[in-house]
Formats: sequence, C-alpha cells, structure tokens
Amino acid sequence: MVAMLKGQDLSSLTIGDVYAAEKRLRGFFAPSPLISMEAFNTHLGHKVWLKADSLLPTGAFKIRGAYNTVMDLVEKYGKEARVVTASSGNHGMAVAYSSKCAGIKATVAVPVPTPKIKKDIIRSFGAELTEFGVTYDETFPEACRISEETGAFYVHSVSDVRIIAGQGTISKEILDSLWDVEQIVIPLGGAGLTAGAAFTAKTLKPSIKIICSMPAGSDVYAACRRAGRIVELDKAASIADAVLKKSVEDYLYPYVEKYVDDIVTVEEQSIVEGIKAAALYGKLVLEGAGALGIAAVLEGKADIGKKTVIVCSGGNIDAQILKKCFA
Repeated sequence: MVAMLKGQDLSSLTIGDVYAAEKRLRGFFAPSPLISMEAFNTHLGHKVWLKADSLLPTGAFKIRGAYNTVMDLVEKYGKEARVVTASSGNHGMAVAYSSKCAGIKATVAVPVPTPKIKKDIIRSFGAELTEFGVTYDETFPEACRISEETGAFYVHSVSDVRIIAGQGTISKEILDSLWDVEQIVIPLGGAGLTAGAAFTAKTLKPSIKIICSMPAGSDVYAACRRAGRIVELDKAASIADAVLKKSVEDYLYPYVEKYVDDIVTVEEQSIVEGIKAAALYGKLVLEGAGALGIAAVLEGKADIGKKTVIVCSGGNIDAQILKKCFA
C-alpha cells in the first residue's frame, strides 16, 4: 500500500513492529499501571483490572504511537525534520511533547471545540496550534494542506504502522502482567488503539476476547458492522470528544473486522457514570473517551465474570465538563 501523506507508513503491522516500539518506549517511560481497586470492584460486583493509560506522560495512550513515530522520523531524517498533525486533542499533545523531547518543530491542528485544557497543554509543549473546523474530520484536510505547503512530515493520528505498533504495546504490557486475562475492553474512536491493541492481544493470545465500546452518538465502526459494509455517519456528537468520527479509516477497518469480537455502544449518561465511578471508586480522573470501557460494563455489555481488563485510555477532561458530571 502506498503512503498518501509525506512521512506516512501504511505497511502491514507485524508483532516485530510492536516489540520494536516497546523497546523505544521503554527508554522514555515505564508501562502504565494495571490496577485493581477493591472499592471499584465492589461497585461493579466483580473484580476487574484498570489499565491506567491516563497516567502516562501526556495523560493518554496517544504518547505510545506518537513518540514511536516521531522518533522514527528523527532517526531517519535528523533534527531538521518538522512534523504536523490533526487531532481532537490527545494525539496533538502527544506529538507536541514527543517533538519537544526530540528537539524538532511541530504544528498541531485541532477542532475549535477541543477542550481548553488540551489546547493549553499543546501550546505549553512548544507546538504551533491551529484551530479549524468542528470535528476531526473537518480539521484533517487543513493539517494536510499545512503539510503540503511547508514540507513537514505528517504524523497521522491513527493510520500509520508506527502509530498502531506503539498503541499495540498496551496489550503486550497487559499480558506481561496478567497473562491469564480473558477479556480486554477497549474504547473505540479512530481505531488506532483498537487496531494495535487487538492485533497484539490476538497474536500473542488468540483465545482472548476483545470488546470495543463506542458512544451511541458516534458509532461509525459499530454502524459498519451492523450494515456489513463501510458506511458514513451524518453527524457525530458525544461528551467523549476524543472519539468523534463520522467515517472509518480504510487502513484500519480490516484490523477492526478481523481482531475485534464485539463492538458495543453506550449512552451518554453511562459515560458520565463511568467518569464518576472511576474518580470515586477507581481513584482515576478520566475523560469521556477514557471511561467508555467502564460505561460498557455499567450497561452490562461486557461479561465481567470473565477475567477482564478495562483500558482507561485518557484523563484529559475539561474542568467544566468534570464539574457537570458531578453536578
């Protein structure tokens, strides 16, 4: 498959790519905590484990793929490399921070409604911030234009083998710590995390079950599975701003179809309850997308009688949204 954007790599993912990404990441940060909180278990009625990627350096799993990709570009093209990306926030923060660590320049384009905390953090990491459009799907073409005009390498938020290899390290960490896990519940948005994590888990342990959770108001991959073909949504809306998507990624769709057992959708109130439960009983601050797995469990859409890990993918929640959840 030929790359369409400068610097993008659409090769097929191998388990060797995941191992290489893990080696690169271990020189930067330790594995995220895998915790089981008794108060949280009591609240759910079963023992589960939370994979707290909300506690990674930029507050979300995105640093895995972003750091892997940025460092690969620097190794190949040197410190003169410049990068650009489009993001709903978390990937932008990860690219900005990775670029800061690498000592290169970065431009990040985000939708205008992106939570202020994410915009502020992107700027604080030294990246140039551009606000354009209402959703990621509208922001993406603007970032592509910037890449073409400036000659910067494009660091795609999901569709790049180095991105999904980095995200796949989350499953490697889970299995290293809890080999007898039977089921992993993963938030699903653009599908970078899903593709990497599901591929890695199924490759290393084929018997494991992968369940993905999406907001009912932004459920394009679930809609595709229901229809038996690729479809596009007319609109996407949810408190889980990090996963808003109206269309699927052609590169990632086959990974979702091959390695994900079930795709479930959750209601907005369940996401709110997931945020609250994580904070009160799990001692984790999560954003809407980060609480999608918990929301699925609260709605009874994942059988936690199985030994289950819930991926808590991010904690960069806007202060006002957090207040509304508890109000």
